[in-house]
Amino acid sequence: MFENKFQLNALALAVLAMLGAMSAHADDDEAAALKKPANFMSLGITNVNGQSVRFGEYNGLDKSVVTLNADVSVRDGTAYQQNEDGGTSRWSLTGSDLGLSSRTLGASFANQGTWNIGLGYDELTHRLADTYQTPYKGDMGGGSFALPIWFGTAANTNTLNAAQQSALTTLDIATKRVNSSVNAGVNITPRLSLNVDFNHLQQTGAKLLAFPAYGSTRPAATAGLRVTNSAVAVLPMPTEYQTDTVTLALNWMGERGHSTFSYFGSFFRDGFDRVSFDTFAGANKTQTMTTMPGNEFHQLNLSGGYAISPRTKLTSNISHGRNTQNSVFVTPDTGMLGAALPKASLDGLVVTTHADVKLTDKTSKNLVLSAAWRYDLRDNQTESYIYNYYSVRDTNPVYPNTPLSNKKNRLELAGDYRIKPGHQFRVELNHEEIDRWCRQYAVLPPTYPEGTNCVVADNSRENKLDTTYRIKPTDAINLNLGYAYSKRNTNLDPTAVAAFNSTKAGSKGLNAGDFLGFAAYFADSKTQQIAKASSNWQVNDLLSLGLGGRYTDDVYDVTYGVKNGNTWSLNLDASYAYSAKGSVTSYVTQQHRQRDMTNLQLTTPAVAATATAIGVPANATWTNKLKDDDITVGLGVKHNGLMRGKLDVTGDITYSLSETGYSTQLNYNAATATGVTCASPAFLTCGDLPVIRSETFQFKLTGTYHVEKNASLALGYVYQRLNASDYFYNGYQYGNTPATLMPTNQQVGEYAVNLVSLSYIKKF
Repeated sequence: MFENKFQLNALALAVLAMLGAMSAHADDDEAAALKKPANFMSLGITNVNGQSVRFGEYNGLDKSVVTLNADVSVRDGTAYQQNEDGGTSRWSLTGSDLGLSSRTLGASFANQGTWNIGLGYDELTHRLADTYQTPYKGDMGGGSFALPIWFGTAANTNTLNAAQQSALTTLDIATKRVNSSVNAGVNITPRLSLNVDFNHLQQTGAKLLAFPAYGSTRPAATAGLRVTNSAVAVLPMPTEYQTDTVTLALNWMGERGHSTFSYFGSFFRDGFDRVSFDTFAGANKTQTMTTMPGNEFHQLNLSGGYAISPRTKLTSNISHGRNTQNSVFVTPDTGMLGAALPKASLDGLVVTTHADVKLTDKTSKNLVLSAAWRYDLRDNQTESYIYNYYSVRDTNPVYPNTPLSNKKNRLELAGDYRIKPGHQFRVELNHEEIDRWCRQYAVLPPTYPEGTNCVVADNSRENKLDTTYRIKPTDAINLNLGYAYSKRNTNLDPTAVAAFNSTKAGSKGLNAGDFLGFAAYFADSKTQQIAKASSNWQVNDLLSLGLGGRYTDDVYDVTYGVKNGNTWSLNLDASYAYSAKGSVTSYVTQQHRQRDMTNLQLTTPAVAATATAIGVPANATWTNKLKDDDITVGLGVKHNGLMRGKLDVTGDITYSLSETGYSTQLNYNAATATGVTCASPAFLTCGDLPVIRSETFQFKLTGTYHVEKNASLALGYVYQRLNASDYFYNGYQYGNTPATLMPTNQQVGEYAVNLVSLSYIKKF
């Protein structure tokens, strides 16, 4: 018996020793993980079967090609492995998508509590079009585009001859961003530190831009510049930009407060000041279009916070900035000016001032109150002068530049109250005031007399109430309910005169050239209501559900323009863990947006119906409706530990459909004397336009096989398809462009692409 007991105890001791050793080993692994970070490197290849600028818009996988790609993350230093011995140094090297056009690379070095330095580099190529065609000779990203000298005239560009059509060549349009940065910091004292950040951004390539072009000089002094003969429609506008930004910050940290004094500077330069291109007017005629001017921005900032007491805190920020732009004006083409330029450059100056302060007080265990004030001033001190240009509609109006300024004041009062455990209520009151004006506006009677106002919506006041109620009836359920109401009142000045002013028949006042009763919706008086709700329910240990919704209703106080609009969205998601190693997730999102508009018909007096024209009453109105609908459905599956723990699999299926519809109704008897309606192909002035539609389907499957503890192979497959229709592109096609404009034959961008990737991942 003694021997049996001894044997049992020996066995127990052996088991305990083994468990202790396993526990110690686990503890050692955890301790090692803290002392030495997990580093990894992956190297792989990607094969794309299919070509689409939309699929590879940002990653460079826009053509059928095999690409080598790599990711890396390495961190080390004495602060990891020798921390107990006083080690304080750290360094890191990270990189992602190193074989793609979206690559990033970074490095950092630091001595904990003393100094740090970091280097960064990233690229991003944005592919915009691969179906754009043009007869113009010139490089994408260049500043000169010329018609072939033999191209000749085409009174109607829908009937180009065979030689002219053969001159159409395809250009791949893209922009490339290269970003380089360096940052450094030093702790001067335990409470005082200095930080420096510098960033250099270079942008090259081009973006497609419609050019207002003419094909002949003015035949008479009052004829203006007209679009005739073979004129350009769309050309690649070069983006040869360089932007340098620098930030210097001095930081102080005390026992109860902190503050930062900083300088921010931004310096933008454009490598081009103009783009030249040809049109045909008996011979090739070169025209110019100016590019974006350079500018500088300098700003001083002071921010900080102070704990007045353990329950009361105060934070504040103030800043002052100066934005200047003084690039020399490019001399306009001959015939464009009705009078000499008033000065050689804009000499623009905008001064910005910001201030905010916030006081937060934990009044009691269940109540937190806060009050905040924000002030923003954009003071445009640029001088206004009269510029006299001919327009494409053969008129010679005067155009003053409009140095618009605005001032915003915002006051916020908020309270969070814990009614009881699981019940919390928040209420927030906001008051915002906006004033808009021109410090100085050019004077030229009778159109622009002394004291003319440059903006119609010169003042607005908005009050908003926002409430949220959070409920947790059980440990498994969370509910959020919210309601917001806001009212904006805008003062409209009907005597204001806009820079591009024109008199419209039937208007009863100036209103910046628009009909009285019209106001831009983003500045007009508005009543808005928002209702929102969301819930999360942990049904059991395996199943969780989420449901959310939001509804917004906008009503505008106008006679003409946007009258009302509404948006709503619904979201449903679910997650089910069918085993310890596997789970399924699914989601559905639907959104709807609608906007209704009523406008005045530009007809005074009434026009009688004829056999070939629709009758229009005086002061008749028309209404249109814009609707957007989107739905996205997704299903994801994840299962780990297949093939004796060696294989992890993830899969995802996503489907989305977006549709936009636009319809117009005439609010009068819209028919000819013979009964032909406004919806007839002869007019197309009412009815529904074709639906703009975008349908996307994506299937993703990835398997990761663990060759050994720290080495894996990952095999992935992606199939993505886009079906789209947009009548906007119809006007780009040869045979459908306006008679004087060159076709570009751009396509909407449908595609079906297969992608296979294989990568080796090593952890160390």
